[in-house]
Amino acid sequence: MGDIRNEFSGMAFGPVVQAGSIDSVFVTVFPAPSQEVDGLPRGPAVFVGREQQLDALLADLSPRKAPKTPVHSRSTRAARRQAQRAWAAGHTVLVLSGPAGVGKTALVLRAARETIGRRWYLNGIYADLGDASKASAEPAVFTALGALLHSLGVAAPQVGATTADRMAQYRVTVSTLAKRGKPVLVVLDNVSSLDEVEPLLPPHPRNCAVVVSRHRLTHGALMGVRHHALGLFEPAEAVAFVTRALAAADHDDARAAADPDAVRRLSEACGRLPLALDLAVGELVADRRLPVSALADRLRDASRLVAPDSGAATVRAAFELSYTRLPAAQARLFRLLSLHPGAHFGVEEAASLGALPAAEAAVQLMDLFRVHLLAESGPKYGGYRFQGLLRSYATDLARTEETDSERTAAVERLLDYYVRTVEEAETWRGPAATSAEGGMFTGSRQALRWLDQQRLTLIEAVRTAGALGLHGPAVRLALRLTGYLELRCRTGDRLTVLELAATAAHSAGDHNAEAECRRRLGHVHAQSSPVSSALPYYGNAMTLFLLGGDSDGARAVVGDVLALLERYRAHERDSGTLIIRYEAGLAICRQGGDPAAVAVLLNDLGNFHQRCGAHHRAAGCHAEALALREQARDLAGVAESLANLANAQRGKSDDRNAATGYERAAALFRELRESRQEAQALENLGLVHLQARRIRLARPAFEQAAEVFEREGMQGDAERVRARVEQLRGRSARRRAIGMARHQAAHVLGEEHESRRGSSRGSPQRSSGTGGRRPDRIDIDVPDLDDVIDFTELGTVPDYGLDYGDDGFDDGTDDMSGDDLEFDDD
Repeated sequence: MGDIRNEFSGMAFGPVVQAGSIDSVFVTVFPAPSQEVDGLPRGPAVFVGREQQLDALLADLSPRKAPKTPVHSRSTRAARRQAQRAWAAGHTVLVLSGPAGVGKTALVLRAARETIGRRWYLNGIYADLGDASKASAEPAVFTALGALLHSLGVAAPQVGATTADRMAQYRVTVSTLAKRGKPVLVVLDNVSSLDEVEPLLPPHPRNCAVVVSRHRLTHGALMGVRHHALGLFEPAEAVAFVTRALAAADHDDARAAADPDAVRRLSEACGRLPLALDLAVGELVADRRLPVSALADRLRDASRLVAPDSGAATVRAAFELSYTRLPAAQARLFRLLSLHPGAHFGVEEAASLGALPAAEAAVQLMDLFRVHLLAESGPKYGGYRFQGLLRSYATDLARTEETDSERTAAVERLLDYYVRTVEEAETWRGPAATSAEGGMFTGSRQALRWLDQQRLTLIEAVRTAGALGLHGPAVRLALRLTGYLELRCRTGDRLTVLELAATAAHSAGDHNAEAECRRRLGHVHAQSSPVSSALPYYGNAMTLFLLGGDSDGARAVVGDVLALLERYRAHERDSGTLIIRYEAGLAICRQGGDPAAVAVLLNDLGNFHQRCGAHHRAAGCHAEALALREQARDLAGVAESLANLANAQRGKSDDRNAATGYERAAALFRELRESRQEAQALENLGLVHLQARRIRLARPAFEQAAEVFEREGMQGDAERVRARVEQLRGRSARRRAIGMARHQAAHVLGEEHESRRGSSRGSPQRSSGTGGRRPDRIDIDVPDLDDVIDFTELGTVPDYGLDYGDDGFDDGTDDMSGDDLEFDDD
C-alpha cells in the first residue's frame, strides 16, 4: 500500500478534520465572523439631500465581477487569463474628501447601509483613525487594526500583539471571507495620511474600502482610485434639512412651515454647513419658543469670528451660539469633558470630572446630547462622545475658562475613579470573588468586558496623569493595570504603562514606587524577551529599593533574579554565556544582602567555571559559598559546597585538599542520612587516592562506598565499586592501574587547559581511557577519572513569589557532561 498523505494549507473557519495517516498537522484557526456583527456606527437620524452624491457612491461601490472563464481560441484564453490575474491583483477603493462638517461620514454610512441591504457585502466594518490617534498610546494603524479585527469577530485574546501580526490576521481574514463569497466593506474615517490607510486596505478585489478624509489623497496606493468630493448643502437641501429635523423632533413643530424665509436665512447664516445646521436645530429643539428668525439673526450677528469669510468661522459661531445658551453647570461639564483622555465616556466618568452625583451627571449629559453638543457612542461603548471639532472647541474653552488647579483637580478625580474601578475589576479575577455592595460589577465577565472597552483610555490616563504631574495616581493606576494586561497578553501595553509610571515616580522622587515599576518591567522582559534583558531592570530595582529602605522589596528582587537565572540555565547551553549572566545576577544579589541566595549563585557559577576548565575560579566560588553556608549553619549546603570544592581542587591537582573535602562531605552526608550522596563522596575519595598512588587508602574508601550502596539496595552501583576493588589486587595490576591513572589525569588536565585557551563551548571532552593504546599484558578496567559521579539533588530553591510558568524549556540535564560532579540547587 502506498503512502497516504493528508495535506491542508491556507485558513479554516471552524473545525478542521483530516483522516488517514497523519504525521503532523499545522492549522491556523480564526473564529468565524458572526453574521450578526455589524461594525458600522449609527448614521444620522435625519438624512436629507445628497441624492447625486449617494448615487455616485453606490455606482462605484457595486461589486466588481471577475472575468468569465475563457472557452474560445488560445489567444482569447490567454487574454482572459491575463484579465483575471489583473482583477485578482486589484482592489476596490473609493476616496471621499471634503472640509470639516460637511457630512462626509454621514454620507458614507448611508451608502454603506444601502450596500449591505442590497447584499453586495456581507458586512461593514468601521475604523476612525482620528479617534485612534487621539485616544490611544499606540500608533493609529495598530489601534485601527484591533478595531477592525474585533468587528470581524476575532476575540480580544487572539488579536495580534504587534502591528505586523494584526496586519497578517486582518488580510488573511478579509481575503478568506471574500473567497468564500462573503466580501466586506471597510470604512476608514478621518484618514490624514497615506501611511495610515495603506495597511488597512482589504486585499481581495471583492472587498471594498471607502477612505474618508479632509485631504484629497491621490498618491501611493490611492493613485488612480475613484475620488468623490463633498461640499456644502445646496440651498434647497439646507432648508429641507432644518425642516425635516424639526419635524423629526416634534411632529407638531410648525415653526419652519410658518416662516420658510427665516429657515432660508438660518441656513445661509450657518453657511449651509451640515454640522452648523445640526447645532442650530439643536437650539430650536431645546427652546420650543425660540423663533427661527431670532436664531438666524443671532447667529448672523455672532461676534466671535476669527475670519468672517471662512467655513471655520461659521462653525465657531454655531458652537458659540449653542454653548452660550447652556446653564452654568452644563457649560462647566462641557468644558471638563474635554479633559477626558479617551474618545468615549459615560456617566461615571462625567460625574468624576465634574464632581457631581451620578444622577445629576446623567441628566446633564442627556441635555448636552439634546442640543447636539455631544453624540452617542453607540452600543459598543454605551456612552457619549464629542463630534469632530467640538472636542477642540471644548478644549479651548477649558484652557481659557478653567484654572490650572481646576483642570488638574478634575483629572485627579477621574484618575481616582479609574483606580477604584480597576481595583474592583481585579478582585473578580480571584476564585472566591463576590459582588460587593454598591459595586460596579456583578461578575468576572462584566469586569473583564469593561477593562477591554476601557483599555486604551486607561493607558492614555496614565500618560495624562504623568504630563500633569499627578505622579501618585499615575503609578497606582499603572500598577493595577498590569495584572489585566498580562492576562490579555498585552506585552506592549504593559511596557508602555510601566515606563510611564516609572518616569512619574522618578519625577516625584519616590524610590520605592520607581523600584516596583522597574521590577515589573523586569518581569515583562523575563517573560517575553531574551531573559538576559531583564537583569538591568532588576539591578535598577535593587538599587532603588535600597535607597528607599525597603528590605522586603530588595528580597523580592533577589528571588526574581534566582528564578530568572534558573530559567535561563534551563535552555542556555554555552557555559561562557551562563557565567556572564550569573556574574551579573550575583552582583545584584550581593547588594540585597541575602547570604543564602549568594551561596546558591556562587555554587552554580563555580560549576560553570568547572565545566570550562577554570578550576581555580571554580574553587574560589565554591570556597566562598562554603564559608557563607558554614556561617548560616546550613549542613546540607556545606556538604554540597565541600564536594564541589573538592571537584575543583582535584581539577587543579590539589589531591590532598580534595581528599579532605570528600572525607568531610561524606561525613556530613552520613549525618544527614543522605546515603547515596555519602557513597558517591566515598567513591570519589577512592578515585583521588588512586590517582595519588595511595592504594591502601583507596581500597577502604571503595569498600565503604560499596557497603553503603548495597545497604541502600543499589546493587548495580555496589557491584561496580567492588569490581574496582578487585582490579587493585596484585602488585603488577596496581602498578599498571596507577600508571594509567596518572596518564589519564595528565591527559585530562591538558584538555582542560586547551578548553580554557580556546572555546568555552560546553564541557571539556572526556578522556578516551588509554588514549587509544591497548594495554600490554593484562586487561584492567581502570576507572575513568574524568567521570566523577554526579550527586543527586539536595533540595529545591525556595519559591520567592515569581512564577514564570512553563515555557517549554528542557531542564538542561543532557548537557551536564563534565569531568566532575556538580551539585545544583534545583
